[in-house]
Amino acid sequence: MQGSDTHKNGTVWAKTSSGMDCYLFPMPEYEEKMAALVVKAGSNFLHWRGKDKQLHFPEGTAHFIEHRLFRQKWGDAFAAFSQQGASANAFTDGEKTVYYFSCQENFFENLRLLLSFVQNPYFLPEETEQEKNIIQSEITMYDDDPHWKVYYQLLQAMYHTHPVRIPIAGDAKSLKKMDVKVLRKAYDCMYTPDRFSLICGGDIRPRKILEATGMVKGKAGIVKPVFEREPAHIKESYVEGKLEISRPVFQIGFKLSPATQNPLRQRLLMGILLDILAGESSAFYEEAYARKYLDEPLGNAYFSGEGYAFCAFSGVGAQGKEVSDLLLQHMERLMQEGIHEDDFLRIRKKQIGRFIRRSQSVAGTVLGQIEWAMTDCTAGQVFYDIKTVQKKEAESLLNKEFSKERMVLSVVR
Repeated sequence: MQGSDTHKNGTVWAKTSSGMDCYLFPMPEYEEKMAALVVKAGSNFLHWRGKDKQLHFPEGTAHFIEHRLFRQKWGDAFAAFSQQGASANAFTDGEKTVYYFSCQENFFENLRLLLSFVQNPYFLPEETEQEKNIIQSEITMYDDDPHWKVYYQLLQAMYHTHPVRIPIAGDAKSLKKMDVKVLRKAYDCMYTPDRFSLICGGDIRPRKILEATGMVKGKAGIVKPVFEREPAHIKESYVEGKLEISRPVFQIGFKLSPATQNPLRQRLLMGILLDILAGESSAFYEEAYARKYLDEPLGNAYFSGEGYAFCAFSGVGAQGKEVSDLLLQHMERLMQEGIHEDDFLRIRKKQIGRFIRRSQSVAGTVLGQIEWAMTDCTAGQVFYDIKTVQKKEAESLLNKEFSKERMVLSVVR
């Protein structure tokens, strides 16, 4: 064990000798137990560089590995979790791949299974070919989803080269390039212990978990991910797609600068700022509702990772252009007049309440830490930052990052 820290509430952070981070949350009042293994490499990680070599992988490679990794030489890991009383799943996004399970009994048996199968890829040519058909069906299904389509239209209008603009599963062309050799090379780049974070919560015993992490072997990766420099300006300001849907859907996005210092604090500030701009109590929403542009508040989210950051507002209705113009007007007014102190404190208090509620369940605690682990932060650090962010920081971020020149409207009709 390279280092560890036990907090007053019993939570433990530790780094194992292999380089894996561990975040452990003993919650003895709950019967549920949950564990997640985060691999800090997702669909955006297509290009890698070592001392004397460069590697380039097809779009969708990380997602393909996630699908195939449950298949082991001895059988199906999904079935093994089920036999041991656990519910297991996995997902891939741009920045990470996550494998997780929850159970009430046999926690350590399931934990050992998790740590074992993630370290033992078993890629067979015939099964790799069969998987292509499964993933192609998944791609086709998403192509017919208006919310998926409007989101990737937004990213492709916003970004010139960054792989965040590419759907997580790739496309039919990239699927054809997948084979055992590609998968194995990509696995060796992505699945190194220094890219692992283990997160456990519930009625657990941290010391026993830390002993089990001795199963994780290997060395730090000898190749590093490479991202081509992305221009600050957007590619185009408006994009429209067609699907047979009863009501149009739209997203309004702003291309932002990647956070180079304290990305956690910027994420928390963005959460507050987006709620102030377009939440259900905002002046913008009141006017949009009165004008019958919107029936309900816009959804909003902030996304960031290696070499990119953006926020998006999502809505339903035929007035996407009118909504985007109105949002810009309110944004510019807020820049000129500043954020009202009462509004900032109210939204910050709302965020604190949301954090506390999430922390009162095992799943909420573990799933929250999955996100914080990407910036090497603990839940305690997150709570401190939420309580201490200031209005002037939000105003500075608003004035620095938001402008009409960085705004994109994506519509699907």
